[in-house]
Amino acid sequence: MKKAFSLCLIVPIMIVLTSSVLAGKMDEADLLIDKARIVIEEMVTSRDKVIPEDLLRDCAGLAVIPGMFKGGLIVGGSYGKGVVLANLDGRWSGPAFTSLGAGSVGFQIGVESIDLILVIIGQKAMDSFLRTSFKLGGDVAVAAGPIGAHATAATDVMLHGGIFSYSRSKGLFAGISLEGAVLGSQWEMNEAMYQTGNIKSILYGQVEQPPAALRLVSSISKLKR
Repeated sequence: MKKAFSLCLIVPIMIVLTSSVLAGKMDEADLLIDKARIVIEEMVTSRDKVIPEDLLRDCAGLAVIPGMFKGGLIVGGSYGKGVVLANLDGRWSGPAFTSLGAGSVGFQIGVESIDLILVIIGQKAMDSFLRTSFKLGGDVAVAAGPIGAHATAATDVMLHGGIFSYSRSKGLFAGISLEGAVLGSQWEMNEAMYQTGNIKSILYGQVEQPPAALRLVSSISKLKR
């Protein structure tokens, strides 16, 4: 009898706690999409680093990681959460939620906040985001992105697929390398936003885009102007 009574108490408490966690993740997801939109809009406004139009037109997808933290004292590291969208013949689908983490060893002192934009070239590279995690420079090629009206450099990324990276720094830290960084999915935020952790259904147009995503897509379209 006592056991049944305890279960009657525990189940409602667990439901309330789960709902609270999901609500918190939903708020975090909305905020992350909005931060990604601001990064894109600031790039549009500044015209400081322009992603070539042909890359945007032909890319398989785009990832934005706003405010990625990087810092270190001898042993350094970086981590950030962001969003990834798929380009389906000019129509942007998603976003799904992702994270990037990396560690480094060497003489380095400083703290930096980096806005990171990853242009995904080729379907194979895009499909890597369907995994739980993958390594840049290992599983998928990565290179600093070309700047200007057109991407003319015949790099391995252009020829065989991979990721071009663009960054904007806000602090005092010299240099950035994405070789060895690991990208992984944020299951809880995907679940909170879409009621599914299935990244493929999120990235390939099988779920309804939230209002924040529509605003982000509108901002991305301005990069082509």
